[in-house]
Amino acid sequence: MTVASDLKDNLGKVFKDSYSLEKFFKSVSASGDKEIDTWDSTSTEMVKMPSGSTLGLIPRIKVKTERNWLRGKIKEFVEENQENIITNIREVLKLEGVWEWSFEEKVIGSLSGLQSYVISGAREGKKPTIRIIFASKGLSNGAGGKREDPHELMTACLILSKTKVDLNGINGKKDGERYGAYKAIVDKLATIAPKIVGAAGLSGFYIDPKTKQEPDLINLAKAVSVSNYVIDLIGNAKVDAVWQTGTKWAQEIKKYDVGPSTIKNYNSSDIIVKFTTAGKDGATHYWGLSLKKAGIKDPEPTLLNKPAFGSKGFIEKKMKPADVKKVEDAKKKFFVGALKIKTGTTSIKNKKIDSMPIKEVLKNANNLFTDTNEKAEMLTGRGKYQPNKNIYFEEMHKAFMKFDNDKEFFEEFLDTIFKINLQTYVQDASFHFSLITGRGDYKDGKVLEVSPPSEKEGRTTSEVFRLIFGDSDNTKFRLIPNRTNTSDAKKMAFEEGATAAKLFYEMAIGPKGKEHSIVMLEVRYKGALTSEPQFQVFMSTKKNGFSDLYKAYVKKNKIERW
Repeated sequence: MTVASDLKDNLGKVFKDSYSLEKFFKSVSASGDKEIDTWDSTSTEMVKMPSGSTLGLIPRIKVKTERNWLRGKIKEFVEENQENIITNIREVLKLEGVWEWSFEEKVIGSLSGLQSYVISGAREGKKPTIRIIFASKGLSNGAGGKREDPHELMTACLILSKTKVDLNGINGKKDGERYGAYKAIVDKLATIAPKIVGAAGLSGFYIDPKTKQEPDLINLAKAVSVSNYVIDLIGNAKVDAVWQTGTKWAQEIKKYDVGPSTIKNYNSSDIIVKFTTAGKDGATHYWGLSLKKAGIKDPEPTLLNKPAFGSKGFIEKKMKPADVKKVEDAKKKFFVGALKIKTGTTSIKNKKIDSMPIKEVLKNANNLFTDTNEKAEMLTGRGKYQPNKNIYFEEMHKAFMKFDNDKEFFEEFLDTIFKINLQTYVQDASFHFSLITGRGDYKDGKVLEVSPPSEKEGRTTSEVFRLIFGDSDNTKFRLIPNRTNTSDAKKMAFEEGATAAKLFYEMAIGPKGKEHSIVMLEVRYKGALTSEPQFQVFMSTKKNGFSDLYKAYVKKNKIERW
């Protein structure tokens, strides 16, 4: 046995309890570019032994340009638990005597050739004989340095082939057999993919598209959640074709790509299923599915991401020029103040910060605020940034609150999310639309776990909203600040005591005092400070909110489909 193999076999004893690797990577994983694969200590791709003294730990992040960010999080994690980790290593390897330990960032050629985070141990006065190296891998097998998301294409392939996956039967198998069965499904779907019109995402079917040895089972679980449901609903119907719309709308379905001129890609169907019902009265239908995904226990996924302000901002287009100027002026003043505190001077490279154009101010801020914690402190006015209140977010808030009880704004905004008026634009009874969220996980890196999806069927959704809008003379359209699905008193970024660099709102509709909660909104920076903050919209899960009203309506009125 070697040092490396002993550490590999006992990783759960070195990194354990609150600081287990699985818990850590799950806690820092975020949607989008910073999504990290579920940690698996048994994976030969995630755990490697380049030598008898060296153990390589290779977490996998969605976008390779975020590896530096991940290395920073690993550094924080290890240094926070440094003493416990050293104690555990000594116990596992049965080390005696005096040892010297180092924790540093350095390039390790045998693993990635990139900056890694390294734990080294050596007997006093000797060269290191123990090394644990964190060397993250970016899963960038698609265009633009991003790993392709296979969820849509996997779902489309399952539906086209009417592959109803019996997970109960598969999950009862032994580990090796079970994994082989999962892989066989993905291998089959990969052969079907070329039959999907407009297919995109095939390289994401496998973690490494070159070897095609390790299938993406997390996305498979979410795809099965949707496909099993859809296959059950269409029953004996023949599936004629399935399209993906991400690259372009094919000629046959182009007539369904409609909507108001003010909203780009209004029909948000990610895939469209063409099927013909059985029997002598069989008819052809087109079913557009707007696909969302989430883990079994995850909160509601984001329904919409849109810039709040700026040239493409949903809100700015509806604001008075004077209000737009207030927001822009506050933005510059705020970031100028942040830069002065950060640098301790009034100039950067001999140029006065006050005289910089806003683009240059933001570029400098983006380059200087790379530490996650410091960036959060700056945006919330905590620590040394307390004198520099976030007046930028405060002015955005004031501008947004002017849409409180603005029926026209509510109708347009909610139509953007739920496509309330889609059938008005399509005018074709054979077209159907659903907003549908698949839920699934690859539990403990061993078993696929799938829950039924949540569906909001288009015509039913429109009818529920018609009832919610009700009597316009007595109905209020409330924009309520400081609210989330779990709190009615969430602090805004500009308020004292704020812990998140965000703005929070609830949209509610109904008679005064009896409004129904529809969606929750958050405004925040998703990435670079040079980009505009984003609106993120989430389905409300509050009692007697839209979801409850939808369920009650469906229970009372059976959905008429085909």
